[in-house]
Amino acid sequence: MSTTAPQLIRPVVDPALVRAWSVESIQAHEQALFAGGVDAYGLMDRAGGAAFAELRRRWPGAARLAILIGPGQNGGDGLVIARLAQQAGLTVDLLSWGHPTFRDSAAHAWAALSTAVPAIEVQTESAAIDEALRAADVVVDALFGIGLARAIEGEAADFLRRVDAMLSFRAERPGVIAVDLPSGVDANTGAVDPLTLTADCTVTFLGIKRGLTTGPAVAACGERVLADLGYPPEADETSIELLHGGLRFAPRARDGHKGRFGTVLVAAGNRGMPGAARLAAEAALRAGAGKVIVATHPDHAATLNIGRPELIVHGVETAHDVLRLASLATSVVVGPGLGRDAWAVTVWRALRDCPLPLVVDADALCLLGPNSLRERGAVVTPHPGEAAMLLECDTVAINADRLGVARSIAERLGCGVVLKGAGSVLADGDRVAVCQRGSAALATAGTGDVLAGLLGALLGMGLPRFAAMEFGVCLHAEAGELEAEARGDWGMAASDLFGVIRARLNGQVEPVGTCWRRGCASGDDSSRGRGHDGR
Repeated sequence: MSTTAPQLIRPVVDPALVRAWSVESIQAHEQALFAGGVDAYGLMDRAGGAAFAELRRRWPGAARLAILIGPGQNGGDGLVIARLAQQAGLTVDLLSWGHPTFRDSAAHAWAALSTAVPAIEVQTESAAIDEALRAADVVVDALFGIGLARAIEGEAADFLRRVDAMLSFRAERPGVIAVDLPSGVDANTGAVDPLTLTADCTVTFLGIKRGLTTGPAVAACGERVLADLGYPPEADETSIELLHGGLRFAPRARDGHKGRFGTVLVAAGNRGMPGAARLAAEAALRAGAGKVIVATHPDHAATLNIGRPELIVHGVETAHDVLRLASLATSVVVGPGLGRDAWAVTVWRALRDCPLPLVVDADALCLLGPNSLRERGAVVTPHPGEAAMLLECDTVAINADRLGVARSIAERLGCGVVLKGAGSVLADGDRVAVCQRGSAALATAGTGDVLAGLLGALLGMGLPRFAAMEFGVCLHAEAGELEAEARGDWGMAASDLFGVIRARLNGQVEPVGTCWRRGCASGDDSSRGRGHDGR
């Protein structure tokens, strides 16, 4: 069966926003800058300036800041912000759990602040901390940076509990801006310490950190802004791709016919679960598949395509029934609403050796053997719970390192992986990417079935596996954003996505928001730089 993969049109994306780096790479980049003559304190001054510029842009009426100061170089950034805020006429309170001993560039920042504001001091007494937090218009989190890779404990933990309690008591919560990253977020994995103060905005420096792109860290960061300070790092073997969406198909050729656009077989929908099969099948149609065949449980085969007569529906009982339909297809989606009974096992066993591109979702993931998918051109689409089942761990472990989990599943099963969730992770061989689009509106039953159908359609059209994964995941995420922009996060149903998927596919609508924004580089002298020292 001959198909011609449609042409993908890609948008132009800011090169600084398309990759994310490990902590080790950012630290090595900083050290290389310093070895090349970039002044460490100058870079810190530039970073603090960029964060303060973003604060002023976001909260122009703010008159009083509470700056949470840690003992390291992240605290030094906070001291720069304090000096700039004082010079701009704002009232500043420096808060910490003890009197920090500043070193290296942070010591320079403290000297500059003390010279500009001789009376400045770090408040450590409970009453002073409480009063400052009650009065603050904006709280600046400059406690810990990318060098923190352990749980927050001891006096620092007590301090953050106090801060959180005071902010919770306020009738109107002040704005919160995080410097480089929210304290307690693991910059490599995205794991979030329970004591992390959720930010409204995070300004990260030099390059995007991998951990800020996926999982719980996405919510902890709020709006994410990159200030590369004029010294963006270069891609290396530890950097990963960031997917910003915006892809669409070129117009169809005038002589196109349904045979060119693939035939998707959706094997899904056990007794009592026809909706999952219907959602996946209709999504494949809306993604542009030439035909969609549904192999489903005989109990509801006669009613599944009511209201969508374009779907070709067959009730199947035997492996022969399934294979006969597979012989007509160019790709297969298996799993939505499949169940785990004898009927489900029959369907899965019929398809596990099928040579077609295969999307394995939902219940079918529970039926996988250790070598079921190796060298099969397959894609699996687990959510964190299903990923935990595949790796025999719990969801806490999954969300503690989503990038590593996706790699592990891809290596174990020998296939492409879409680990769903905030910042869906795509892994295919050595290639890892994270989708930066999406909305909490997608957190509802059936949206995973829609994604499976999209992926099946794109694979069935002949797109290479990773291209199909990228386009399908981003299209799905953008559709969720658009639906949320139009009607709000709450109350969306999975089938609400179909109209907007078609419009987005054809480039007729664009999401309003951005996933990352370029911030101010700060400073007049592009040779000035910023220090590391265990940041």
